[in-house]
Amino acid sequence: MSNNIKTFVCAAICGAAVSLAASGGAQAYEPGDFLVQLLVEGFYSNASGHIDTHVNFDSGNATVNPALNLTYFFTKNIAAQTVIAVPLARVDLNVGNERSKATDQWVLPLSLIGQYHFFSDEIVSPYLGAGMTYAKFWEDQSHLGSHVDVDDTWGGLINFGFNVKIPETRWVAVVDAKKWWLSPTKTRVGGNKLDDLTVNPWFFGAGIGYNFSTPPLF
Repeated sequence: MSNNIKTFVCAAICGAAVSLAASGGAQAYEPGDFLVQLLVEGFYSNASGHIDTHVNFDSGNATVNPALNLTYFFTKNIAAQTVIAVPLARVDLNVGNERSKATDQWVLPLSLIGQYHFFSDEIVSPYLGAGMTYAKFWEDQSHLGSHVDVDDTWGGLINFGFNVKIPETRWVAVVDAKKWWLSPTKTRVGGNKLDDLTVNPWFFGAGIGYNFSTPPLF
């Protein structure tokens, strides 16, 4: 994992700790609560694939992007979340011992996550989740002189983090992490089919949210 991402995660945890130190009582989540969170996320893309035994694709690059999490509570513990984010994945091309940029790909993850929130009536409420994602790729820039096309793909993900409630308000600080496992996707350069490209990225995020109260669906 890159040093930039490590620094980002440490800063996020420290920020949440400061919020906790300044806190008092907390309001429990209730059915119908709709939590809208704006985050700054570090996207660490771990991609791999090869053209032949001497030419390989890989990526260990990190980018920082805004993201929007929308979470609806069915009970005080059980919630569903969708994520709106468009990170940029950078994929490099290795030929022998030489490494060069291959392509920058935007990724639109359409994710639906089921979550369980522990200690929902406490100031700090950790959560665990799992779900599915559909990843749509489109090229921002090719460094090969030809268009690089990466097919869309499906995959699973896990999600964990914690919310820190700001006392006597509906504001919430959040630290969040997601790990994707995407199915290998077909890749073409200038219309020529290459081997499958596997992208299994991490997201690390921190931000602020507001809890809107809406009528329960059930």
